[in-house]
Parts: sequence; C-alpha cells; structure tokens
Amino acid sequence: MNIFFESIGTLLTTPTYLVMMAAFTALGILFGALPGISVNMALILALPLTYSMDTETAMCVLLACYIGAMSGGLISAIMLNIPGTGSSITTTFDGNPMARQGRGGEAMGIGILTSFVGGALSFILLLFVAPLIAKVALRFGPWEYFAIGVFSITMIVSVSGDSVVKGVLASLIGMAFAMTGADPVNGVSRYNFGFHALDGGIPTTALMCGMFAIPEMLKLVMNLDDTSIEVRQMEPLRGFGISLGDYLRRWKTILRAALIGTYVGILPGVGGSSASLLAYLTEKNRSKHPETFGQGEVDGLIASETSNNACVGGAMIPMLALGVPGSSTAAIVLSALTLHGVQCGPLAFSQDADIIYLIFAIMFVANFFMIAIERVMLNGYLRVLTLPRRIIMVMIMMVCFVGAFSARNNYTDVFVFILGGAAGFFLQKIGIGRAPIVMGYILSGIIESNLARALSISRGSFWAISSRPIAMAFIVLAVFSLVSSLYKSQKRARAQKTAS
Repeated sequence: MNIFFESIGTLLTTPTYLVMMAAFTALGILFGALPGISVNMALILALPLTYSMDTETAMCVLLACYIGAMSGGLISAIMLNIPGTGSSITTTFDGNPMARQGRGGEAMGIGILTSFVGGALSFILLLFVAPLIAKVALRFGPWEYFAIGVFSITMIVSVSGDSVVKGVLASLIGMAFAMTGADPVNGVSRYNFGFHALDGGIPTTALMCGMFAIPEMLKLVMNLDDTSIEVRQMEPLRGFGISLGDYLRRWKTILRAALIGTYVGILPGVGGSSASLLAYLTEKNRSKHPETFGQGEVDGLIASETSNNACVGGAMIPMLALGVPGSSTAAIVLSALTLHGVQCGPLAFSQDADIIYLIFAIMFVANFFMIAIERVMLNGYLRVLTLPRRIIMVMIMMVCFVGAFSARNNYTDVFVFILGGAAGFFLQKIGIGRAPIVMGYILSGIIESNLARALSISRGSFWAISSRPIAMAFIVLAVFSLVSSLYKSQKRARAQKTAS
C-alpha cells in the first residue's frame, strides 16, 4: 500500500503524466463514442505513439485511453441507439428508450456516474486480489502455467459464438501466427516462409492494427451513404441526473453488477459484452417489475454500465498476476508492457513492483479524469458524432499505416498490416472472431514455452503432469469446458434443425 500511495503522489505531482492522462482519457471517450471504433481499435491507434515514451508515460497513455473508451460507448448507445463499443450493447436496451422519452440527459448522467463507480469498485478489487493471486502463483511451475494456458484457450472457445469448431480454429490461427520466428527454447528460426524480416516473428502491432482496423474501415466504406448521423437533442443536464440518495438506494444493483463484471473480466476471452448482458439479465430476473426493463428502467442502465466498466479491473487481475490477459484489450496492454521490457506475472510484484503499483494508481486517477471530462465535454462529443464517416476513415487509416511501420521502421510490417487486415476481413465474413485469434496469439507463447520447460524437466514425459495437482485441476477444467461447449453447440444445432 505504501508503494501504491507513493505512485498516486508521483502521478499527481508530475505534469507530464497528468496531461497525458487527461488528453488520452478524452481521446478514448471520443473513440468509444464513435460507432465502428472499438476499445481495441482505440488502444491500437494509441499504441504507436508510445514507442518513444518511457514505460510510465506509455502506461498513462494506454490505460487512460482504455478506461475512457470503455465508458465512451454509452454516448452513442443512448443518443443514437448504436453501441459505440460491444460492451455497451445492453446500454441501448434502456438508455435509448429514456432518450426517446425526453430523458436523454438523465440517462447520460446516470451512465457516466455508474461507469465511474463500476470502474472504481473493480480497481479496489484489483488492488487487493492481484497481489494475493501472485503470491499463490509464485509456487507454480511450468506445468501449472501450461495448464492455465490450455484452460484459458478452452474458455475462449466456449464463448466464441455458436460454433465451437470456429472458436477452436480461431485460437489455432492465433497460435500459428505466434509460432513464426525464433523457437522460444533453442532459438531456431521457423515458419518465416523465406523472409528474413520474419525471423523475429510477426510484429504484434502490425498484425493487431491490420486485423482490427482494416475490417472496420471496410465496413464503413460499405456504408458511406450514411455520411452523417442524426443525434437526438439532449435536454439540459444538472449534476448527474439522479440524486445521491436515489442512487445509493440502488446499492445492491451496483454491487451485484460490479462483482459480475469483475468476475467475467477475469475469465479469459469473455469480455464486457457478456458481462453487461449477464448483469442486465440478473437484475431483470430479480426485479419485482421485470416488464419495465427495455422501457427506460434506470436499474437496467446501471447494471449494464457498472458491469462493463468493472470488466476493466477484472481483466487486469490475471494479466498482472499470472501474465494471462483476461480480454483481447488486456492482451494489447500486455503486448505494450512487453515492448517496454515489463514481464507480467507473479515475479513482477517483486521485480517490477514500482511499475505494477503505478499501473494501479494510473487506473484510479484516470477513472476520475473520465467522469470529469465526459461530464464536462458531453455536448462536444455529441457534435463530433455528426462528422462525415469519410473523414474518420481516412484519419484512422493514416494513423494505422504510420503505426505499423514505425514499430520497427520496417516496410515488411506494412505488408503484415495489409495481409492481417485481409485475413481479418475474410475470417470475419465466415464467422470466425478476431478476439479468439488475438488471445490465441498471446497465449501461444505461454503454452509453448512452459510445455517445453516442463518436458525438459521431466525428461520428455508428459505424464509427469499427473503429479502436479493444481495443473491437473486446470486440465480437468479445460476438458470440462470444451466438452460442455460441444454439448451446448450440438444442442443448439438440434434445436435449430427441429425448428426448421
């Protein structure tokens, strides 16, 4: 706790950190509010700007952008009925009906306030839970980390949509991308297809920029007829549209949604959209008046925005404590930390404690920036939503091209960016998600390197894992997760066949 409070003091007394956090929180809110630009896109656009920065400043930029973008999606969800991010889909259920009833200002104020509260509660849990998990993880060996990686892959597959086969395929594609370049154990170059530029592997920034940015831009190209967006008029907003007493009377809803969001955030590959939907349905099922949900119910709006922002802290828990990202967005943050020489995992709490606790402090401070900036600049964000899509598309593509090249100043990375975008667009068309690909790409290194170490220790015997109870527990959970997903998939297929 001493390191944490010292980090808070460092942030508040360093003008550079404060300016960066304020600027990129504002930019993140804007990216989140613009339909078609996801939280991942916001981080990918910000990532190239951090190459020349020190680690502390880079984390200020990326985490502030992350927190801002997660909240910004509520603006277009409420006023346009278009979720700015995937995690704000359920915000449209009650937020937009409130806007149609002339209560748009109230909905916006409540959404902003509850985004702040959901984030704050999850960051408190992050501060206390992550170090405890890290302490336990110090006893883990390569077999345990291999098993955790396998379990994480099966969890991604289980939430990859109706088709488990497509989920498995997406994860395997991501793992295949990660295997390009030097072998993690003996350093032998592999799968470079004769291009020595790929001896160091497929560049993370170029691949992620391509897979996320190009498909989204192509979607915008296909809908360029809608050159502007009609934004509803918002009545004057006083405070946050709800009294403190009325808000606190809903503490059970707030706490449930925050715990659900944090828990779902910890699960690899699940994400904010699943958390907000689960929290929303939980409140609807517990309500004495479920028929009011979808008609402008404040509890529905609170459940959605509390849970999706609580996912931020939840996703950071396994990332910092184990080195396993809880979401594709956390995977991008993990990649940025790796680029700056910080290795997440249990040892980070002793070897890089200053950076880890600075990350905690940045998230707390950026959360305050988020509520202040989003509330003050709300009308400005609404006006930006009316910009022609052509302008937005050109600006984003320029930033992505520069970002892909500037990571290593290598023209090959530009081709990786273009090919990654083409692959992402094609895979999206056939129903294969990009998030499992990114998670497979990140987890591949954990699985492969730890399996190699474990086999080296056990002299090539895979069955040595049976003597490690924690590792076996994760393997059993992985098998159960995969079998359960296959059963549910077959059950849905039979139901659809019967219905047709």
